[in-house]
Amino acid sequence: MKKFYFLVTLTTLVSNLPIGAVWAQVSVTGPVTLYIGPGGVVAVPASVTVGAGATLTNEGQLDLGADLINNGTVTAPTAPAALLRTVGTAPQNLAGSATIALRNLTVNNAAGVAIGANTTVAGTLTLTSGLVAIADGTPLVLLPTAPDPVETTTARLVGPVVMAARTVNEAAFEPFLGVSMPAGASVGALTITRVTGPTAIITAAGNTSLAVYWELGTTAAGSPARVLSFAWLAALDNGRNMAAATPWRSTAPYATWTRSAGPTANVSATNPRQYAPAGTGTEPVAGRFTFSDPNAPLPVELTAFTARRQGLHAQLDWTTASEKNNAYFDVERSRDGRVFERAGRIAGQGNSSTARNYQFVDANVSQYGVPTLYYRLRQLDQDQKAHHSVVRTVAVEGAKALLVSAWPNPSAGPGPHIRVEQPTDGPLTVLLTDATGRLLGEYRTHARVSDGLFAAETATLPSGVYLLRVTTTGTSQVVKLMRE
Repeated sequence: MKKFYFLVTLTTLVSNLPIGAVWAQVSVTGPVTLYIGPGGVVAVPASVTVGAGATLTNEGQLDLGADLINNGTVTAPTAPAALLRTVGTAPQNLAGSATIALRNLTVNNAAGVAIGANTTVAGTLTLTSGLVAIADGTPLVLLPTAPDPVETTTARLVGPVVMAARTVNEAAFEPFLGVSMPAGASVGALTITRVTGPTAIITAAGNTSLAVYWELGTTAAGSPARVLSFAWLAALDNGRNMAAATPWRSTAPYATWTRSAGPTANVSATNPRQYAPAGTGTEPVAGRFTFSDPNAPLPVELTAFTARRQGLHAQLDWTTASEKNNAYFDVERSRDGRVFERAGRIAGQGNSSTARNYQFVDANVSQYGVPTLYYRLRQLDQDQKAHHSVVRTVAVEGAKALLVSAWPNPSAGPGPHIRVEQPTDGPLTVLLTDATGRLLGEYRTHARVSDGLFAAETATLPSGVYLLRVTTTGTSQVVKLMRE
């Protein structure tokens, strides 16, 4: 029989679990370990905070009613049944400056769970109820031992999810995150990054895409080609006509898109959608993939659109290759990625067959009181027909915040140019790891500005997902690096 503890508070920790009741949340600080043994069940109705120097080891079951904040160590469980369950009734967060390593994770909270810390799952991810919103800079990583998670319309992952590298070689690849392929040319080890939600909507050759794209990376030499099949929930259709699902692909730096090998197909009869038409040809596996329909053409060919923080402000830059009857661009801003408002308006060129560059600065973005702002372009024709671009995000921090940039990202060939700027001189640590947390490079300094970090290391990295972990006094950041 399992031992069940209802832990209302944690006042101090010795060798076993205490059961005193003074505070509503659990906070572990200093050189202390909170240990839940195999077969043990602990229920915490409020938040659990693991402070610097402290450790949480869960080899049993932890039922969490609020947030898990890790600024110390959450050790990777070894017990096959080790389980974290998010079972609150208000929105919950997995957050903090350090990695949250889990064996099994169950999400059962209709109000949703937000992941803002680097989180890995080695076992089963069970999605019972609620959306899991994953921050752009901290993708949820499913390790090679994790099975494919089952998603539904009301219980699914929103944001970037990474399937850590798995050896496939010439074998068939069973569906994972909506990607599958029959046996064929050797791909070596395969990595999949799937992004869903507002930031996944792109413009593919003038057509607005689904709210999902897949990015595939391989370790095989050359450009191995396979027949690719994809699946996605109807909730990600983004209003597109799935009776005419049209596949598109792009390669780094993902500025342009072309039709991929598959034909336009009717996938509207099933949910999840299943794109696996007969007669589809092979195509290079490495690249980024999405779908659109023929019914949403844009009169403006947008070849680049970036958004970044510039001091106190957000700077948006975009380039058009051609324009037809383009009246103007409305720059739209959102605090939650769902509801957008107009931030400004830039006049278009009307008709143009040459490249045009545009820029807009949104001043003093900290005034909006959110950690992330979402931006998109709303392009209007001279007859007032409107079309929207992909969504870009900007991290909002004060003028004295830690600034970390990596450009270009994704990168191919030479690595990205990495720059770190502290508010003042002080101890700084920068770690380069792969998606599983394996250390690839380390940099330490007291200088305020560090430029050109890990140039040699990143230039030789194979395609895949890597993480840049930057820590200084009082703050830290995790930046996802993509290699093609």
